[in-house]
Amino acid sequence: MLQGNGQWMFLILGVRVHARNLPINNMAVAHRYNEAVRSVVEPICRGRGHWDPEYKNWVIFDQFREIVLEELGRLERQ
Repeated sequence: MLQGNGQWMFLILGVRVHARNLPINNMAVAHRYNEAVRSVVEPICRGRGHWDPEYKNWVIFDQFREIVLEELGRLERQ
């Protein structure tokens, strides 16, 4: 995991997954389209935020930020 200035990057199944703080205290999670990555990232995000179809990313509610980052980090280490 690379981290800096409210931004994180995870390498999951060879694909970069980006997380970044949003100005409204939530966090965005995004990756380029990859079905295998989507199938492992979506369950982490679902129920902890909502999908934003305009930006094609997950918006994670502030209270779930740490657990989502921990779970993405665990996926990266697998």
